[in-house]
Amino acid sequence: MLRKMLLFESPLKNFKKLPWKTSIFWLSTSLVVWMLGIGGRDLYALPGLIGLFFIFRELILKNKSFAEFNFTQSSRFLVLTLYSALILIIITTTFLNLYSFRWNIFDVGSYSSVVFNLSHGLNYNSFLQIPATADHFTPSLAIFTPLYQLVPSVHWLTLAKALSYLSVPLIVYFWLKDKTENNFRFTLSLGFGLWMLLFYKPAVSSRLFEFSPSSLAPPFIILSFILMERKRWALFSLTMLFLLGLKEHMGIVLIGFGLFEMAKKNFKTGIIFSGLGLFIVYAMIFQIMPYFRDYQVFGNTQIAPFQNIYGKSLYLFKLLWPLGFLPLIFWRYGILAAPAIGVNLISGRPGMYSSEFHYDDVSSILLLMACTLILIEKRQYFFKLSQEKWLKGIFIIWLFSIMLLLPPSPAWKLADAIPQEIHLSLRQEIRTIERKWPEHSLAVQSTIGPHFQRNAITIIGQQSSGACLPPLINGVKAELILLSPDIPHYMIDNFDACIHSLENNPNYIRLKTFQNLIVFQRSIN
Repeated sequence: MLRKMLLFESPLKNFKKLPWKTSIFWLSTSLVVWMLGIGGRDLYALPGLIGLFFIFRELILKNKSFAEFNFTQSSRFLVLTLYSALILIIITTTFLNLYSFRWNIFDVGSYSSVVFNLSHGLNYNSFLQIPATADHFTPSLAIFTPLYQLVPSVHWLTLAKALSYLSVPLIVYFWLKDKTENNFRFTLSLGFGLWMLLFYKPAVSSRLFEFSPSSLAPPFIILSFILMERKRWALFSLTMLFLLGLKEHMGIVLIGFGLFEMAKKNFKTGIIFSGLGLFIVYAMIFQIMPYFRDYQVFGNTQIAPFQNIYGKSLYLFKLLWPLGFLPLIFWRYGILAAPAIGVNLISGRPGMYSSEFHYDDVSSILLLMACTLILIEKRQYFFKLSQEKWLKGIFIIWLFSIMLLLPPSPAWKLADAIPQEIHLSLRQEIRTIERKWPEHSLAVQSTIGPHFQRNAITIIGQQSSGACLPPLINGVKAELILLSPDIPHYMIDNFDACIHSLENNPNYIRLKTFQNLIVFQRSIN
């Protein structure tokens, strides 16, 4: 028995001698395995649990401090290598998503139509067949018009979005230049980037969504905050004008800045910013946009603050739990994001408080900025508090929950985006349509729309009866209708019924020259 105990005691002593960096090794391995999708979806959990075990040993059993955690040169090299790989994966996935028919008319196709028409001097959304500013106020998208004049393509928008998110850690690193020492600066920039790009679901969902003009905002929000801190008012105004032109609700950024200044007792600046931001949001949503739709009621504006209280409470939990509730506890910093969160909470559209789409693109960046300021300015307080074992235990539980709730691996998203043979065939037939009928009006299903850039184009949907009625374009029925059962067909639930109704429409004939596309042409008669 004694011999067995000695045999057990020897490896236990060796285990206890393993340094703190052992946990970093295992957690880094877990990150690499998850990010690259090695061995399936869940294999990353094994090295992750080992890493958590070592953290438990260091923090609880050995009662060590968080202050002993530090990045070595090898750790930095690994991080920079992974970040480089992440850049490559995200940009490649962004490009391939178009050719695997994962982009839709709503939203990237719709905004691409706006920019395409702007490049021809038109304030028009072809798919909706209304003035562009009647749907959303997005004049800042005009920066893409020279690119669309060169080569009209949705790639300009989706690539710009990818770069806007990927640039955030670098902007944060610049922001923190004079706020803390270099090592902690690197740690915070890394944490900000990892949370925004990989771990924080509200931000990740916004990144994965195909496109929204406000998804270009994150680096400019940080930049405008830097300029506000340094009182560079001329540059601040230019940056803010660009933000305000990305979408009608972007005045909430200015309101958040104003509330933050008031919390710092800079009441004059705070009141000016908040009042101006509130006025801009009101003017955009309730005056300017309604003007372009002749003051008709529009479905995008649904105000219902007391609808689905449980769902909205759950939404707040999903926003704050991954951040350790820091923006709520230290509310003078978290107030930065309050207006952005409030816009989603007062909405009657469940998608806006689901953390599943793009609606947290502004709130998530502001919340992460608030957490960064908290960690810098309350650093000594946290180091003192971190000596408490109960807090270390909560930290380990929190870290474990984050690991369990990881989104799909970036490499898996890349694998899903790789076009199949059917996708390539469809793309070839779409090019044939472009060459043969460059000026014809088109009615297309949602995933086909982003592949075309022309003025006379709209979406085709399905009625409750199952029939697909040829839509009107400029008061005339579309000349061509393009469909395919082999790719997602949003707004068409019963595809067979849709095709059957079009085949029985005397005004259209089905062309037999296409193998993968289903093409109906309006008859001359």
